[in-house]
Amino acid sequence: MADQYGSGELRTTIMQNILIVNVPNEKTTDLVLALNGLELHVDVSAFWRGAIACTGTEFCKLAIAETKGFSKWLVSEMEERLPGFDQQIKLHVTGCTNSCGQHWIADIGLEGKKIKKDGRLVDAFYFCVGGAVGKFARTARPLGYRAAADDVPDAIERLLRGYLEARQPEEDLRAYFARTDDDSLRAQLAGTVIDPVERDAPPVGAGRHAPGE
Repeated sequence: MADQYGSGELRTTIMQNILIVNVPNEKTTDLVLALNGLELHVDVSAFWRGAIACTGTEFCKLAIAETKGFSKWLVSEMEERLPGFDQQIKLHVTGCTNSCGQHWIADIGLEGKKIKKDGRLVDAFYFCVGGAVGKFARTARPLGYRAAADDVPDAIERLLRGYLEARQPEEDLRAYFARTDDDSLRAQLAGTVIDPVERDAPPVGAGRHAPGE
């Protein structure tokens, strides 16, 4: 497609995207249609556009949680629950502390864990919010909240509905997270006031990408 519609060049981005460059305006529509035909959709929801996931337990021996299938399911849930959500949102999922899914620079970052639910050990995720790169660069804040994978859509829906109800005129998600304290955001995620839980320490030898090492 790069040869057919552009100059044959591909570029990669820090957000794990691939760019087809030097596409003449008159070929843009045909390229979009061709990409859509491969399910590489260009015109998508904010949730789909900003989603990133590492390889997870399917392919990585270091991962604790499955990520790829979970992320697709999570995006579909959020699209159904909050159709027309009007903000750009980076929703990043990583399967362990190594952060190959870049959860530390996401608006909402999910770090893979295991917890017991109904007597069974299940995939779970620890929540961080407010990360960014560029002009407003900062590391995402751990909120002291974790949830079983099945409960993550409920938690994110409560968090984003809280933002939509409380946001000030022209206030984006990044600014809302910056001005809202951890206890309030954690309560939104949980649906009630709860004490924070500690983030699991990175395992020995987790690598240079593990914060705190």
